[in-house]
Amino acid sequence: MEWKINKSTRGCILCERKFCDEEEYYSALFDDGNGFIRKDYCVACWKSDEERIFSFWKTKIPKKDKPVQKIINVEMFYDMFMKLQDQNETYQKNLRYVLALFLMRKRMFKLKSLKKQDEKEFMVLYCIKDDREHRVFNPELREDEIESITSEMKQLLDLPYAENNFVSNR
Repeated sequence: MEWKINKSTRGCILCERKFCDEEEYYSALFDDGNGFIRKDYCVACWKSDEERIFSFWKTKIPKKDKPVQKIINVEMFYDMFMKLQDQNETYQKNLRYVLALFLMRKRMFKLKSLKKQDEKEFMVLYCIKDDREHRVFNPELREDEIESITSEMKQLLDLPYAENNFVSNR
């Protein structure tokens, strides 16, 4: 899977100003049809109403002498999962599957059952957050493919310190 991945530039894409220690800024993902592109914006340049934004979050530059926290915003991943619900591109289906595994690991989803329809396997997951079921197609990814997607997600979302076992299909 080839995504156009760019880490945080630690500066605004519009005004090109570099962010300072502990400065808040917005990061947004854009789906260009072939993958996701990340762009960062200072608070002054941020406009969240742009139609092409797939997902966004507010974050801040850590203080240089302060240890980096390993906090992962589960709600952001759930939002991404929901936005991928009716998408048909292979990379989108694979990403949705990996997000489902992550959300199971974070106990937002519970595996209710495994089913087959038209020779394709899918998981039926119960979501504690919205008290409903979600069907997730199983693309039958190998462990190394899941690790690759996980690594790309870490880079895409600039999560270099995220736990090593971000997701697992076991």
